[in-house]
Amino acid sequence: MQRRSRGINTGLILLLSQIFHVGINNIPPVTLATLALNIWFFLNPQKPLYSSCLSVEKCYQQKDWQRLLLSPLHHADDWHLYFNMASMLWKGINLERRLGSRWFAYVITAFSVLTGVVYLLLQFAVAEFMDEPDFKRSCAVGFSGVLFALK
Repeated sequence: MQRRSRGINTGLILLLSQIFHVGINNIPPVTLATLALNIWFFLNPQKPLYSSCLSVEKCYQQKDWQRLLLSPLHHADDWHLYFNMASMLWKGINLERRLGSRWFAYVITAFSVLTGVVYLLLQFAVAEFMDEPDFKRSCAVGFSGVLFALK
């Protein structure tokens, strides 16, 4: 998995433009914190992308369980970040107002871990069913699983 480029991040600029268009004061706190955390990890990755991605080989076989927490917060490039966080902005505003901040924070946290667990189980099942062990090496990053779970 290749590291994103360090040039002009058009996707990030568009995302910041959308956030300021909505107005920071109009974004509920958990949604704003989630956006900020994902942007921060994009600009300051804790580990290289390949060391943060989720796979059966890395998590289960090599016991690198921290990837369950890191993978939803890392994005392959600025456009990956943009599309995920633009969706989070819209869903977060609507759901957090409906559920309340405390419950929404719980849901986001639970889905962040549970979608990774489901991904690993499905990846393992497909690799076994297809008798194709290379599937266990396929690595994933991003917030998409959480966004689908919120739907």
